[in-house]
Amino acid sequence: MDIYLFDLDGTILNSGKDIAVAANYALEKLGKNPLPESEIIKHVGYGGRKLIEGVLNTSDEELINEGVKLFREYYFSNLTTYSEPYPFVIDVLKNLKEKGKYLGVVTNKYEDLSVQILKELDLLDFFDVVVGGDTTPEKKPHPLPIIHALERIPVNSEKAIIVGDSEADILAGKQAGIKTCLVTYGFGKTEIAKNFNPDFIIESFKEVEDLKF
Repeated sequence: MDIYLFDLDGTILNSGKDIAVAANYALEKLGKNPLPESEIIKHVGYGGRKLIEGVLNTSDEELINEGVKLFREYYFSNLTTYSEPYPFVIDVLKNLKEKGKYLGVVTNKYEDLSVQILKELDLLDFFDVVVGGDTTPEKKPHPLPIIHALERIPVNSEKAIIVGDSEADILAGKQAGIKTCLVTYGFGKTEIAKNFNPDFIIESFKEVEDLKF
């Protein structure tokens, strides 16, 4: 049985605008100038705190803490205003489930938020497991979230793959001993991720169905 694990933001979901609006809300409340969405999404994929630290461009712990609080205050109430699955996501997930594959989400976003977002976008039922950034003591690129996801799926994990848009996904997958696939359309720093030699590189989610691993 094949197991497909997916990152969330920048892989399954085009969620950049919702994240950017929430980040700019935090910046505005802190008296900072807003940033373009393209700049904000460069910091997506490493958890909310890293995002705020990046957009504030500071190591001031007090400022970061206040920024995180403001970001969450807005984002938690506006999770899917603009977010939507990337092209082909629903069809591919549907086809994989019909073929009896096991599917999971492994993200650095909070587990409860991830579940809520998937529920709001009618995607939750596709997945056998959802692992968030707070599900285990470590986040990606540490392999623990992937190992935890595999432990919660009741089949042998010899044929498993992680599909994601950043080096965090590729590193986590390699350290967990599974195949890795980099998508080039997401938010991640593609050139950096390529340096870690993903097993596959795809330009469209549609290509997930064609992966042989």
